[in-house]
Amino acid sequence: MTADWGDLPEDVTFTEAAALADKNGLFPGATADKLRHLARARKETTWPFGDPGEGKPYEYGKVANARKMKTLVLFEHLQDEPPNPHGRGPDRKPRARRTDR
Repeated sequence: MTADWGDLPEDVTFTEAAALADKNGLFPGATADKLRHLARARKETTWPFGDPGEGKPYEYGKVANARKMKTLVLFEHLQDEPPNPHGRGPDRKPRARRTDR
């Protein structure tokens, strides 16, 4: 699968990464928001990127107001730790009913 990754940009923003991950089949239906959610959900465990001083293997870069990541590192992470194809999964307990309606 990595043979197709030769023409990728070195660094990508969340928006660019989502488009490329969807195009390459690593994260079908990926959007920048879904990728950011994945980063927040995996921040304490397997997510390879972090801000300086967080002790992560790779630091986020900056492009204007956007964060950038190493494309190949991100793709390897998505290949090794694929997102749940069914979304967030079933509820662990029943949802609380709204009483203000």
